[in-house]
Amino acid sequence: MCCVKTIAGCFEQLPQILRDGDAARLTALFSQGKVCVNVPRYGQIGNNIVFGRYLKKVWQWIEQREDMRWEYFGAFHDETHLALNAVLYFTVRDEEFNYRKELHIPVSVMCELKDGAIKAARVYYSTYWIAGHNIVRPALLNEDPSLMATLPDKERLYFECLWKGDSDTILREVIDPNAYFMGTAYSYNQGPDLIKTFNGLFSGGRNTELRLCSAFSAQGHLVIEYMNHRSGGNPNTPSAGMAIYGYTPEGKIAYVRLAGDSLFDHCLWPTL
Repeated sequence: MCCVKTIAGCFEQLPQILRDGDAARLTALFSQGKVCVNVPRYGQIGNNIVFGRYLKKVWQWIEQREDMRWEYFGAFHDETHLALNAVLYFTVRDEEFNYRKELHIPVSVMCELKDGAIKAARVYYSTYWIAGHNIVRPALLNEDPSLMATLPDKERLYFECLWKGDSDTILREVIDPNAYFMGTAYSYNQGPDLIKTFNGLFSGGRNTELRLCSAFSAQGHLVIEYMNHRSGGNPNTPSAGMAIYGYTPEGKIAYVRLAGDSLFDHCLWPTL
């Protein structure tokens, strides 16, 4: 899987590639060297020159951030998919009010692979800290109801509970007591804090309406792309995202890492 290692290596070194202005190193990963990628804020890009301009804009924003660091998490793949995840950390500061806080933007990429190259890629990250508000793209993929039938029993149970707003069953049967949840733009919850957040999200019969677009399992992880139509009982513009789930040896969720358009942090907790 040399191709996978090469692509993952470029993603791990992304800040350096952006700093160097080496767009050619990324375009070379695509089939026939022709970019086909959908990115937040700008949508579909199929032109190498436009892609280079987009990368310059990304770096211009990053280099202005204080205490920036890029934390690569991992790559998960089967024969036709490669999912990548990392987190961009930076600090905001207001000297007048003696305020300092580290923020994070999870970044995920789903690559469709063909003949050792990227046929198409979809990039997920929240624009909340970048544009000052969340920008929701049109649907990147068609919702696929048939995916539910391909999931094991506990995944189907989870999604049923999600739609019903049944946090008790999810907390009892699905997640590990010390699991952590990294949200799309601003939250990190673990253990008791996560349980409190989860119960609050679904209190009073509120629910989350999540619809699957793609799903695959690899290297002990489940990766899904989704459209979210309702968060904690609140209808919202359907928003795209990607979730990566890791598991305990007992098969319960150990962590979930989200990246996506939506400002809301959806508690997406299926189990493998």
